[in-house]
Amino acid sequence: MAREFDFSLLKKQTVNYQQIEVTIHKAYKSVEASRKVLGTDTDSSFILAYEAMLKATLALMLSRGYRPRTALGHHKTLVDFSSFVLGEKFEGITAAYDSMRAKRNKVVYDIALVSEDEASQATILAGQYVDIIKNKIEEDNPQPRLL
Repeated sequence: MAREFDFSLLKKQTVNYQQIEVTIHKAYKSVEASRKVLGTDTDSSFILAYEAMLKATLALMLSRGYRPRTALGHHKTLVDFSSFVLGEKFEGITAAYDSMRAKRNKVVYDIALVSEDEASQATILAGQYVDIIKNKIEEDNPQPRLL
């Protein structure tokens, strides 16, 4: 995964801890929504889990004073940024996040389907990932704890 990162894909953003907290909260809500629909709509469950990871990554990016430029490929930019910031320690989860990105594209833009096991694993992974990001933001920033 990304050992280097192209910061030209980002734009500067003033750090706003309220915005970061709201974004993390939305990520947790997406994980919960993913759990709720898991038994009835595996595609939606998977997409909600993936969106939770996107929101958490956006919070991480905002905590560093950046946001992605609005352009084709901005989801890949978010995934690569998380890999760059989290490093080798979390290489497995960021690789899974990238795989989820590719699968989500096939589900949304093609005819791929998500199995119940895939959706369940995605939901679990998303919950773990949001926790990792929340902890990383708190570790890196001497601010009041998020949530």
